[in-house]
Amino acid sequence: MQQMLKMSRVPLLYVLILFLALWLAACAAPATPTVGKPMVVATTTQLEDVLNNIVGDRMTVVGLVPRNGDLHTFEPTPDDVRKVATAQAVFKNGAGLEGWLDKLIVNAGGQRPIFDTTQGLPLATIDDAFDDRGQTDPHVWMSPVLMQGVVDHIVAGLKQIDPQGAAVYEANGSAYKTKLQELDAWTRQQVATIPPAQRQLVTTHDAMGYFAKQYGFKIIGYVIPSVSSEAQTSAKQLAELEAVIKSSGVKTIFAEKSINPKFIDQVAQDTNVRVQELYVDSLGNVGGEAGTYLDFFRTDVTRIVNGLK
Repeated sequence: MQQMLKMSRVPLLYVLILFLALWLAACAAPATPTVGKPMVVATTTQLEDVLNNIVGDRMTVVGLVPRNGDLHTFEPTPDDVRKVATAQAVFKNGAGLEGWLDKLIVNAGGQRPIFDTTQGLPLATIDDAFDDRGQTDPHVWMSPVLMQGVVDHIVAGLKQIDPQGAAVYEANGSAYKTKLQELDAWTRQQVATIPPAQRQLVTTHDAMGYFAKQYGFKIIGYVIPSVSSEAQTSAKQLAELEAVIKSSGVKTIFAEKSINPKFIDQVAQDTNVRVQELYVDSLGNVGGEAGTYLDFFRTDVTRIVNGLK
């Protein structure tokens, strides 16, 4: 009997020893802390998407202007202040686009890198609009060629705040620039199917200048004659625009998804032309037809080509 009791205690003793060893090991080994990825902020949806393509898995990218939003009328919220306050850096479009950003940075405590992604690029000035003559056109995302320069600025900024990731950023930036070059070549092929005389654009506001110059279009009018959708239009300006549309023979005029179509619908009705909607100032919903910058641009080009043929 005693022999049986001794044998029954042996497994229990082993269990107790094993438990004690595991407990001591757990106490001796420091717990691995859960550390979140560094975060960077993009002011526009276009920059947000391009940044996501370049950072890989080294950083988290958050945007300020929402999808399908109007960046000209955007007003930061307290949550946007929190985003900027906790970010490693802010990447902005520049060229006078984000008039609200300086105050936002101050409210977030300042003291963080801000990278201007259009600095030094060959930007155009508005020389034929009503109230914006001489202003810089900030809509660089309407040219995949200019966006290659934006990529270079993004890569340089990321390398500055995270030198250890330089090789990743350079490789991803180079790969994305190749995609932009392919997008430019594809766009030229698509535009070539439109007879040159029919390459005339009427849009909601003056945001298509770089696109028109890059691909041989003539902009014959805007419902809102301004680089900003905040501007107002007059009955006289609308009447002049309608006269131009009637004399030009255009078949389609182009609205913008992020802007109220009231005026452009009225112009289309008065002139008996079609209205086609474009994504201009913002990307569309994630996963949708304009959810990435590349899809955004392809969608617009396809609609322009189909509308003007």
